[in-house]
Amino acid sequence: RGKLVDGRNDLMTPLPILLIHSAAAWAPDAPRYWPKYGGSRQVRLLDGAWRYGFIDGWDSGFDSMNASFRPSDGATPNMTSVPSCMDVVAGGAGGYLGPRGVGLFRTSFRSPAAGSAVRLQFQSCSFYCRVWVNGREVGDHLAGGYVAFALDVPADALSPDGGGENELFVLADNRFNATTAPMHTGGDFWHYGGITRSVELHAVPEAGPLLWRAHVVPSSSAVEAEQPDGAPAAVDISLVLSGVEGGREELKGQGELGGKAESGGAVGGSPRCGGGAACPAPVYYFSLAFDGGEAVARNGTASGGTVRLEGVPVPDAKPWSPDAPHLHTLTVSMGGQSVTERFGLRRFGVDKATARLTLNGEVAKLVGWNHHTQWPVTAASPTDEQLDADIALLRKGGANLVRGAHYPHDPRWLDRLDEAGILFWSETLGPAVSVANTKDWAFFMVHQKRQLSEMIDNAINHAAVFAWGWFNEGPSDHPEACPAYGACSALARARDPTRFTTWADDHKTSGACYEHASLVAFNDYPGWYSSKSPRVWDGFAAAVAEGTTASGRHTVGKPMMISETGAGGVYEWGDNATASKWTLQYQSAVIGEDVDVALANDRISGISLWHFYDFKVDNCGSTWPCHGRPGQENGTHCTYDHPPPTTFEELRRLGPPNCTAIAPTFRPGGTNHKGVLDFWRRPKPAFAMVAAKYRAARGRPTASASRAIIVQ
Repeated sequence: RGKLVDGRNDLMTPLPILLIHSAAAWAPDAPRYWPKYGGSRQVRLLDGAWRYGFIDGWDSGFDSMNASFRPSDGATPNMTSVPSCMDVVAGGAGGYLGPRGVGLFRTSFRSPAAGSAVRLQFQSCSFYCRVWVNGREVGDHLAGGYVAFALDVPADALSPDGGGENELFVLADNRFNATTAPMHTGGDFWHYGGITRSVELHAVPEAGPLLWRAHVVPSSSAVEAEQPDGAPAAVDISLVLSGVEGGREELKGQGELGGKAESGGAVGGSPRCGGGAACPAPVYYFSLAFDGGEAVARNGTASGGTVRLEGVPVPDAKPWSPDAPHLHTLTVSMGGQSVTERFGLRRFGVDKATARLTLNGEVAKLVGWNHHTQWPVTAASPTDEQLDADIALLRKGGANLVRGAHYPHDPRWLDRLDEAGILFWSETLGPAVSVANTKDWAFFMVHQKRQLSEMIDNAINHAAVFAWGWFNEGPSDHPEACPAYGACSALARARDPTRFTTWADDHKTSGACYEHASLVAFNDYPGWYSSKSPRVWDGFAAAVAEGTTASGRHTVGKPMMISETGAGGVYEWGDNATASKWTLQYQSAVIGEDVDVALANDRISGISLWHFYDFKVDNCGSTWPCHGRPGQENGTHCTYDHPPPTTFEELRRLGPPNCTAIAPTFRPGGTNHKGVLDFWRRPKPAFAMVAAKYRAARGRPTASASRAIIVQ
């Protein structure tokens, strides 16, 4: 939104990329995150300058699902950059109302070859997304604006000439709506809209299946089963194969992919088998190479579009852990295509004697923070440098844990967590889920399960991910909601039994659904939202261990952690004569007690403080734009000594703004001030204090207080 300079939006100008997190070499137009592709497996980013238009207004009357809408009806007179957020204002600072409406995006791409189909992968398109190629609609997405999804484009929708131009048109609607955006149920944070992460173009082979991904998980590592000692040295591999039919993703299963035998292809029966006999399953030939080593020929049959291999030894296997985050690679080659995935060898479990969480057979204490995806200037579309800076701050803070609040996160972020040895709790979008939502099996739960499955698809290979979660502060105190919790848990366990299943529960001992969790997690804010002492955590931990919650014995033997706790502190309010609420002294006192209790109690497996930094809120959620009551974003921002910078040049020249006056309401200035850093990443006293406690608990030297990191 910002002024146009030579037809471009100066707030959306692409920023220089400098990867410092990995030694991996990336092709100029290839995704700068794992996996990597080779051979005929052509993949390139469609990021960059796109034509853009915006239909402003919550009540504009525009129907994003109108079946008669055509790309020719949508005006795109401006330019913007993809990825970016179409509703970032004031550099992402809290208290400024961003626009709600419909973004229209247009670009072009060349067909990889005549007669070949393509697959489009959106790492995110928020909230609701519809996609057309050459005027033909190829699909939409309702399962949440923070999760990656793919749409297939058949060959007959593309330019008939090899290398011909094709128009890609995308509609992104960031208005809260139970029909177009059922997963966006609200929550105490600003939901950003637009094409906020990268867009990938995947070429599809003319014959045979597409080798889509290779999912790699450690063998014999189910968290709820008997486990061998130590870290695993073998992996289970699932080769995901798919094709394109009618513009929809069709997984090619047993008996559906026949054809002549060739290297890397399939040998098997035709789907049209004579006499009504069952078709034999096709056999696929491929090779596996670990860590760039020798390729070993293998073969296997597909079931449900997946070839599964179990117990494949990893040569020179090295375990992954927070102290030594070693990562391996696996290159799968088939039919001229290759996909290289990265993974780590580690095993999560539960100590029988103490019900504590274990990592590679050793009892672990997890310490860290919750982390939204909000950054100065770029909002939910950070640069690589901004990601690197936050990882550096987390490491300085002594963290070995990040909870991904409250939605699936950017693959670049997960790559960096893998490399830094910081465990990650990955959860679906869905704060403020209602009982009615959980009982809506015909619509809401269909998209919730799709979102969960898509999240697992895209994050399963990340060594850092230790838990799959959903329904933050949901209706778990209502027994009628428990089947929805159970359905999510069953899906996650079936897809990946090597991680914990969980949710952050603010009903605590009143939670009735813990039979469906393998990790019990509580949200509570003693000393902030109540006058209770942080010693209340001891009682919560005892209730879980002794089976005295509303879920009864279903918590016994399960690890328990603190998923949220903390206190607010306004960055500029550090010199008050008394440690009253909202001062930095008060914040440090409350947080310090929370951390001390968590570290001292052997029944508590971990703590993720709320929050790492201050962030922009929108408590109106699905009732936006707060009809009949003042919105927390609308004109409630601080009085600043200078306006919040909206470009990196302004941020370098002016520095972060300082708040000179603020009303201490529920969310002062439209901001959640519970961060140990402010929004601009300047540390509060609580940061150094918590870092010292975390590092001592992990047996590491205490770090000096961090100075602010301003991305240049």
